[in-house]
Amino acid sequence: MFQNKICVVVGGARGRGSSLVEEYAGNSYHIALMDSDKKSGNSLKEKVEQKYGRKVFFFHGDAGSEEDLELFAGAVMGQYEKVDCLYYRTDIAEKAGEIAGLLRDCVRRGGVVRAFC
Repeated sequence: MFQNKICVVVGGARGRGSSLVEEYAGNSYHIALMDSDKKSGNSLKEKVEQKYGRKVFFFHGDAGSEEDLELFAGAVMGQYEKVDCLYYRTDIAEKAGEIAGLLRDCVRRGGVVRAFC
């Protein structure tokens, strides 16, 4: 039986973040992506949807902004029943608790919450 799996990547439009997006999309995850680089985010969204056939929700926002994080988390929770994994850049590690807290009702027991560089 097919189960929708959801991976959230905060700050993942380029570099290691985009590699994580492609890795999880290639493993049948739908992706929720937040990044301040609108052009790279939209480009990655299109690439992943075409290449892997996985749904990508891209949110243009700044992970350093509490308001943007709240809007993103609310949008993710509104679209998905759960989150299976959450990745965030190490340079926004001080926001990790806030990010996980905003998504806590969606992160499944045993879900992955990790930083990447």
